[in-house]
Order: sequence, then C-alpha cells, then structure tokens
Amino acid sequence: MVTDKKTLLVLFSDFLLLENGMSSLSIKSYTSDINLFCDFLTTEFINHGVMDNLVSFNHEHIKEYLKEHSKAEASTQARFLCSMRAYTRFLIKENLITEDPCIHVENPKLVRYVPTVLSEQCVESFLNAPDLSTYVGARDKAMLETLYATGLRISELISLEFDNINFTDGFMIVRGKGDKERLIPLGENAIYYIEYYVANFRRERDPKRRIGKIFLSAKGTGAISRVGFWYRIKYYSDLLGIMENVSPHTFRHAFATHLLNHNADLRSVQMLLGHSSVTTTQIYTHVATRRMHQVYESAHPRAGASYRRQNQDHTEKE
Repeated sequence: MVTDKKTLLVLFSDFLLLENGMSSLSIKSYTSDINLFCDFLTTEFINHGVMDNLVSFNHEHIKEYLKEHSKAEASTQARFLCSMRAYTRFLIKENLITEDPCIHVENPKLVRYVPTVLSEQCVESFLNAPDLSTYVGARDKAMLETLYATGLRISELISLEFDNINFTDGFMIVRGKGDKERLIPLGENAIYYIEYYVANFRRERDPKRRIGKIFLSAKGTGAISRVGFWYRIKYYSDLLGIMENVSPHTFRHAFATHLLNHNADLRSVQMLLGHSSVTTTQIYTHVATRRMHQVYESAHPRAGASYRRQNQDHTEKE
C-alpha cells in the first residue's frame, strides 16, 4: 500500500490532470492543501502513535484540521474541503480507502460579499490615464481596454497570445478555469489599442515574436506578471486620486455589472465570465439592482425622501 506523502501527492496530481482535466494552477492549489493536511496528520497523530499512516484518517481528523485553522476565512476552509473531496475520491479509486470520510463533514457557511464596482465614469478615467507616447503607457492602455471589454481574469489577460485573438472578426478564445475554453467578443477599441501597442512599441522589443504572450514586461524580456500589472493599476489609482481598493479584478466586476445595468441577460454574462454556475454570476444582480434603485430614487418625481418630506409638509399644513 502506498502511504508516503511524496508518492501520494504525485499520484494525486496525475489523477487531477488525467481524470478531472484540471489546470496546472488548480492542481498546485489542491496538492498544496493536501500537503498541509498530511503534515498535520504526521505532527498531531502519526508521530504520537495514534495513526499508522497518512491514509488511515477519518472525518474526525478532518474536523480537527478545520478546528486548527478555525481563524481562516470560510472561503479558505471551503476550498480545503473541495481539495479533500477530490483527494478522497482519488484514494477510493486507488483502493487505498473504502469509505469517503468527507461525507460526514459539513461545508462552512459562506458569506457572499457584494463586490465594489467602479462607475462607468471612473472606468473611463482609468482608460484615459495611460500615456500613449510611451511603451508602458501604450501597453497599459491596451490591457485596460481589453480587461474592461472582456471581463477576463488577470491570469487569462496576461496569458493572452496572438493565436487567441481574431482581429478581423473581433473575438478571442480564452482558456479559463478548469481548462475550459470560451469565446468572447472583442470591441473595436480594444482591438485598436492592442494593434497600436504591437505596431508602435511591442515590435521593437520582440521583432521576431519569439515571446508568445502579447503583453510584455517593461523590459520586454517576457510576459508581464500578475503583480506587475497590479502595481500599474495602483499607479493609476494614485494618479487619479481614487481611494477605493482597485485591482485588476475590479474591472471584471465592472464589466459584469455595467452589462447588467444596460439590460444584458444573466445567462449571457455568465457565459462571458466563464462561470460554471449562474449562482456565481447572480452576485452582480445585487449590485445592478442597487444601482437601479438609486437611479429610480433620483429620477422619478414621486420617489425619494424629498417627495416624502414635501408630501408630509403638505399634510401637516392641512
């Protein structure tokens, strides 16, 4: 029976890739969770002679691990349980255990936070902030226009290659979470500024297109990193005097909410975002509904506190 941690993690990685078709990032995340769980079992139980090996755990051991990490966010605990369920499926398939201990462990209650959404005017300010006469400014402009036009995740944006984009017909094919592909329309503005950046600046850094990624770092030696683009967003936030905590993901929120504000249907937004469930997308309807109420309160002649006060004054005079 295979019970050493290194072999278990290797076999588990293969299982996630071959059976579930997971991306390398997801596999890394899942195996990291299980690695920590194995270390916990070794320290707390195996070293004290309470357990024989790493696969003889039960639901009580999982609960003990969660209790040990009780200060973690509910979303972090939920992610760990997701990793554990995949791991126990793997163990059952390999005949290393006969019963799934996860069925006796409840999921933590998740609190859904309504995302902070930039107004359309604020997004416009961001889009107009980069200096188009510089390499970095032209690249940032192209990236921001693409981000807002498509609602891509930051990992999807920095991974874009020329083969992903059909400039003639105006769409891109993106490989997102779970290695799933989706087709996204690409607006004329985004296309124009990508081509502007490539023709005027990127071509000088990589004339033979030896680097597959479209958006390069400041030195032009490779693709821009997640952290690198986050710092560029922070730079423009400071430049514009925006105090809100703006990140690349904020533009994904803005993309979804602004579409719903302009009467896009939820199913279409779900497909554009690459959400596997419409439940995940529904969080944006709360933001859009709140915005609808604000517009109604400010625009309708018989809505809002001012009308109620006026009506109350009139009643008191009578």
